Amino acid sequence: MLLHFLSNQQSAEDLARVPANSTSNILNRLLVSYDPRIRPNFKGIPVDVVVNIFINSFGSIQETTMDYRVNIFLRQKWNDPRLKLPSDFRGSDALTVDPTMYKCLWKPDLFFANEKSANFHDVTQENILLFIFRDGDVLVSMRLSITLSCPLDLTLFPMDTQRCKMQLESFGYTTDDLRFIWQSGDPVQLEKIALPQFDIKKEDIEYGNCTKYYKGTGYYTCVEVIFTLRRQVGFYMMGVYAPTLLIVVLSWLSFWINPDASAARVPLGIFSVLSLASECTTLAAELPKVSYVKALDVWLIACLLFGFASLVEYAVVQVMLNNPKRVEAEKARIAKAEQADGKGGNAAKKNTVNGTGTPVHISTLQVGETRCKKVCTSKSDLRSNDFSIVGSLPRDFELSNYDCYGKPIEVNNGLGKSQAKNNKKPPPAKPVIPTAAKRIDLYARALFPFCFLFFNVIYWSIYL
Repeated sequence: MLLHFLSNQQSAEDLARVPANSTSNILNRLLVSYDPRIRPNFKGIPVDVVVNIFINSFGSIQETTMDYRVNIFLRQKWNDPRLKLPSDFRGSDALTVDPTMYKCLWKPDLFFANEKSANFHDVTQENILLFIFRDGDVLVSMRLSITLSCPLDLTLFPMDTQRCKMQLESFGYTTDDLRFIWQSGDPVQLEKIALPQFDIKKEDIEYGNCTKYYKGTGYYTCVEVIFTLRRQVGFYMMGVYAPTLLIVVLSWLSFWINPDASAARVPLGIFSVLSLASECTTLAAELPKVSYVKALDVWLIACLLFGFASLVEYAVVQVMLNNPKRVEAEKARIAKAEQADGKGGNAAKKNTVNGTGTPVHISTLQVGETRCKKVCTSKSDLRSNDFSIVGSLPRDFELSNYDCYGKPIEVNNGLGKSQAKNNKKPPPAKPVIPTAAKRIDLYARALFPFCFLFFNVIYWSIYL
């Protein structure tokens, strides 16, 4: 190690052979009496550090952690009178110096006030660029990757616009010793950057001063840049709004299904509610737990309520459907309607003519719950007692114990032999659906779409 150290040292003869105005000698002369522990203009005016940033990449905002990540070139420029190049220097107006010399110079103690984590790049060499100008100006450029906090206001999520800051502050020097100043013109250069969920434009960048006061130590210089990011709602339109809207519409199909078809209507309503609840749970896991209601929450809750309301509507229909009083009232209404239709219908039917021109007469008979009818086309038919058992008669036939000419028929405990021949088991009677149940479905077909449309008009007018 000692041999290696000696081999890197220049002998007195070697130094004598180097011209006095060479770059090496000039740099050595600059650092002979230079103390990096003392700031420029010590006990004098504060050092003005001009700052500018070039953004290489801009990561998308993370809603769960409320931060964003950037990769930048941070550039700082200040004047150090001790580093003025001598008059005998015949080179260019600026020296490009090896980054190792950066450690030998005084430098501002800049840090990012809202930083969560950061790393310095050193592949393949330390990513530092150092210039020393003839008048003593020093320019340092370094490449950094930083994760910065960005408190989000998600009230309008996902139609929100976020303002994320980057604050550059002095750690140890007060405003009496150091001041940060944004470079005139465009202090933050931003290439065309495409973010997956946000739009960021150069004209939306704002600059400001955020000098802070800390009790007991004083004021510390601080500058900030504010990025305005507008969220793109396309992803949420296709991934959240459209599917949930279709699920709500799907729940309305139950209004067109027969009220007594519970095997079809109940699963449809349950599927709608469970699908919407699952969507709410999935999105809640992807977003921070905030105490206020977001725009997306309003939409999902409304969709969930509409889906649940369609299920409740069918429960009300079922109550109407299984209410004995309403069922009996509906049966009475139907019987009354059939009786009214039968009086007019029988009068017309008694003298109807069949396809052969023969008069046709209808006779009806009811024994207990058994309904019978007979079609008479001749006098012999009138004298017979052949009645056919049917489960139900047309609504225009009056169920009464009269023959084809309206004469009363004596009813025995059982049917005649001729009747027994035609004795067939009647088909099951169709369930009686109360008018109120039908009316609820009818109203729901119009009311639910209208209310949902009205909600959409209000919702999008507020949040868009």
